[in-house]
Amino acid sequence: MTTAVQVEITDELAISTLRSVVAERPGYIYSAPDHMEVGSTDTSCFYVHTDEGGSPVSAGCVIGVVLNRLGLPLERLAMEEGITASSVVMRNFPRLSAKTREQFNDMQMRQDEGEPWGLAYAKATGDTI
Repeated sequence: MTTAVQVEITDELAISTLRSVVAERPGYIYSAPDHMEVGSTDTSCFYVHTDEGGSPVSAGCVIGVVLNRLGLPLERLAMEEGITASSVVMRNFPRLSAKTREQFNDMQMRQDEGEPWGLAYAKATGDTI
């Protein structure tokens, strides 16, 4: 059984954290570290980047960075690899609205398709950086 993060995370905080993360690197196009094979799982990105030994070292994709900043530890986030962003959000931040989950999922899918974070954010949220 999974345990939800105990800190109260609102939709406003979640979206503002997403906006802040994207604003730091709006032109960034996600790429996994060379030692982490994209396609080795049912994922095109990783929520958590690991060292060559498999130990978590940093948040990876945009949603991984956001969820980690919202309080989800890397070790817990690593257990979510291969799960859709909306499912990860629902399991760990169950009070967030369907709209926020959809925006996170849309952002993640656009990133996975190779869009820069700023463009993916604009399309997912209707907001610009």
